[in-house]
Amino acid sequence: MVETRRLIELRSRLIELLEVPAGDLVVALSGGADSAALAYLLGHPARRFRAVHVNHALPDSSKLERAARGIAGRLGVDLDVAAVAVPAGASAEGQARHARYESLSGQLETGEWLLTAHTREDQAETVLMNLLRGSGTAGLAGIPVKSGSIARPMLGISRSETRELAVLADLPFYDDPANLDPTNRRNVIRLEVLPGLEARFNPRLVESLARAATLTRSDEDYLQGQVGSVSLLARGSSVAVPVGGLAAVPRPVADRAVRGCLARVRPPHSGTAAEMAQIWAVASGERRSTLLAGGIEVAVDGPLLVFSREPSSHASSSPVALEVGVNTVDGYEIEIERVDRVCRVAPVGPGWAVFDPEARLTARVDEKGRLVVEADGSTAWLPGERRLGVAWYQPRTTGYLSVFAREECGWTSSP
Repeated sequence: MVETRRLIELRSRLIELLEVPAGDLVVALSGGADSAALAYLLGHPARRFRAVHVNHALPDSSKLERAARGIAGRLGVDLDVAAVAVPAGASAEGQARHARYESLSGQLETGEWLLTAHTREDQAETVLMNLLRGSGTAGLAGIPVKSGSIARPMLGISRSETRELAVLADLPFYDDPANLDPTNRRNVIRLEVLPGLEARFNPRLVESLARAATLTRSDEDYLQGQVGSVSLLARGSSVAVPVGGLAAVPRPVADRAVRGCLARVRPPHSGTAAEMAQIWAVASGERRSTLLAGGIEVAVDGPLLVFSREPSSHASSSPVALEVGVNTVDGYEIEIERVDRVCRVAPVGPGWAVFDPEARLTARVDEKGRLVVEADGSTAWLPGERRLGVAWYQPRTTGYLSVFAREECGWTSSP
């Protein structure tokens, strides 16, 4: 193909705007113009990368896959195709996005970056959608250039530029009709709201929103960096933060620490404004505890604000075979010692029991969060509560298993 002067000039300028991380690269090649342009730009100068396409098994997915294969073939790029099933849900777009990212992330090798083709318009749309939802600075900061192993190198490039490049480079992209669906909120923002605001108030609104996102991202990153000054602690599936630590930092930092705790016990949701008010009522002593959606209980335990799942929402675990030594079972430690001498004393204290040396011991946590120890398949002991009749003890018998049970060694620092 003979390159036009416009193609050469546009390609040169857009390459300067790309923010490509160092390392091995994988392009999420949807089959549309944006990802086609990204793959094309990475090849000038030649940057080694591979591409992955996700087929969502939706009405136009076969056409998008065909386009992705055509683009990869035109550029001489290796392409892997993955098929996913989009589960039913309130938001078809959201379900498809979740399934897509889950599939793409699962195909990354260690050290690889996944590159997506989000543009400046995608950034502006995201900021406006989050603003309409009443989001805080994290939402108004929009789409980050990097998050985890995902990079978005084209956030400074407009959608019109990627499309022009794809046309000039004669790339066989396909326009997904789903992008015109009027029932999709993002499409309404893209096709009606943003053009209307641009026509009436600011013809460069997309650039303004993208710039605002960049400025807000800088502030948000700084505040998130300060969260490290607040100790987060973990014990089993629970997370805690010192109440005094929250009081010692500015409220914006404390809010982020609290949201971080909640996101760990109920990922990925970090709490609504109403839930934050409930949590702070507990932290300030206005109420003893509060229950949040998803069965999350927030309560003060001594100096700690603790986030945990309600005992009633605990799923009963499968029995774990116990062996001589230290065993860990869902937040509990069970230490077993084989004793060959004569057993002279009965167990004292609710955390100690004695069993026949040939007993096959297992342990599980029941639906109430209690540790249950079984001997030869029968419930024998509920540490901290009672020993049942099947639990073995016979004075002056030579040889026995001495079993201690306790909760794991308390709170530990959580990264």
